[in-house]
Amino acid sequence: MLQRAYDLICFDVDGTLVRHPTGKVIWEVLNERFMGDHTINIERHRWYNEGRISYEQWVELDVQGWITAGATRGDIVEAVREFEHFDGAHDTLWELKRRGARLAIISGTLDIVIDTLFPEHPFDDVYSNRLIFGAHDRLVGWQATPFDLNGKPLALHELSKKHAVSLARSAFVGDGDNDLPMIGVAGCVVAFNPRSRELARRAHHVIREPNLSHLLNLIG
Repeated sequence: MLQRAYDLICFDVDGTLVRHPTGKVIWEVLNERFMGDHTINIERHRWYNEGRISYEQWVELDVQGWITAGATRGDIVEAVREFEHFDGAHDTLWELKRRGARLAIISGTLDIVIDTLFPEHPFDDVYSNRLIFGAHDRLVGWQATPFDLNGKPLALHELSKKHAVSLARSAFVGDGDNDLPMIGVAGCVVAFNPRSRELARRAHHVIREPNLSHLLNLIG
């Protein structure tokens, strides 16, 4: 009987499961839509790297700006629909699920991206930032995830205990510098269509063709 390579397979979202025609992530798209200025993304990223703001403060600055601009669920869903799935995304996820693997999201994306683009998703667990909507579907709040950047390994440890799967039997698929903390924690790290040269250099496997079905031969 053929044994699964990994029992727990975790995914990043922006740039891994979905992509924007211009290569942006959802935060960049929404900041441009509601704030009208791409320089905000660059400036706040620099502030974070310099230690001037925390991750939670970064999320607050962005989302509070959208709230002030009067963002609604419909506005945000419209922006999310600018994204498309990578080739083979749905079929690959469901095939991994059929083979018995636990699937999870560990990402700095927004929950509305998953709800919109994967409405009947196969994920057992979703670790991401959350948006809160109030009357008339207006955006009124948020919940920042503690599991982005250096927090991603914490989520994997939590999932490992929850599903009784050793870290050695877990895999992570990502594309960016914020996925680097998974190196040396997950039993296998796959750099998919990587934006990060360092991740591509250090990952166990690199998939450069933008088709997720290649995962089935590597970690399925």
